[in-house]
Amino acid sequence: MKLTPRLQAIAELIPPGSVIADIGTDHAYLPIYLLLEQISQRAIAVDINQAPLEQARQTVAAFNCHQKIALRLGNGLDALREDDGVDTIVIAGLGGRTIAGILKGGQDKLKQFKRIILQPMNESGYLRLFLAQNGLAIVQEELVLEGKRLYEIIMARPGQEVEQDPFRLALGPRLLEKQPPLLPLLLKEKIRKLQLVHQSLRRAKKEDVSEKLRTVQQQLNCLQEVLVGAAQRSDTD
Repeated sequence: MKLTPRLQAIAELIPPGSVIADIGTDHAYLPIYLLLEQISQRAIAVDINQAPLEQARQTVAAFNCHQKIALRLGNGLDALREDDGVDTIVIAGLGGRTIAGILKGGQDKLKQFKRIILQPMNESGYLRLFLAQNGLAIVQEELVLEGKRLYEIIMARPGQEVEQDPFRLALGPRLLEKQPPLLPLLLKEKIRKLQLVHQSLRRAKKEDVSEKLRTVQQQLNCLQEVLVGAAQRSDTD
């Protein structure tokens, strides 16, 4: 079974012997792959809606994995029980705020997991800030290009996040430390989006946006500075 680059990158973060719960599983491709590759011996696939869970059921049956994948209809971590023995949570393909909401809803369970792997479709900065403010340390971050879209993958665990600077924390502290080859592409995309916000604020006429403009300009300056540094490191490698 071949995964998309995004899901493959997530799979590579999961060590052999892990018991995973795939929250918002959709077709259950990830847990099926982990079982077929003998990375996981069993898994739980959770979705809040019946239709995608039925799709997952059909896929699980097609790969003859129904005895090792438990399919559950439920809201996030509420679908998990302590005796499931889950050590790895995966929440991929949802918005950053939605993922934060799922984690907040299951906050009483988070300490029992060894690793929490997240792949937000947007608002990754918001999600990272949430993690740091809610007892979850960011231990690894990856960037994956799939087609023309760049995806951010965040792995966290229970503990205190060492990075305290809000800007670096929102941007990705482990990315800034590791300086992966795709980092300049991520920075350019963030700069492009902020420039659009800046242009929109400058055109605004109904309210005083001078403070917002200053904030956005400061963020743009910081991103440009980080981009220059990343480009210089790339040239010397």
